[in-house]
Amino acid sequence: MILHHIQTSSTSDNALSLCLRYIAVNDSIMLAADAVNALLKPQLLSAMQAYNVYVLNDDIQARGLTAKIAKLQYPNIHQIDYNEFVNQTLRHTKVITW
Repeated sequence: MILHHIQTSSTSDNALSLCLRYIAVNDSIMLAADAVNALLKPQLLSAMQAYNVYVLNDDIQARGLTAKIAKLQYPNIHQIDYNEFVNQTLRHTKVITW
């Protein structure tokens, strides 16, 4: 079980696209920094719906996306804090930063 840690925006980097190409069924995705903007793209949301997706609250707030993210109806998207981020790294056998 791998936690795929994405930090770059999908508009400036292909990290999330590559991750989605190689991700396994039981893996999870962690969106941080500019990668949280991927939640605004319907095609990426659709591609991520089969996986648990963790998103840092601080990064959502820092980009002014709190209201937009709150409207999402995806049960697999989990807003977390830094403590839970650490917990997720411990729950997964490996972390890959793209």
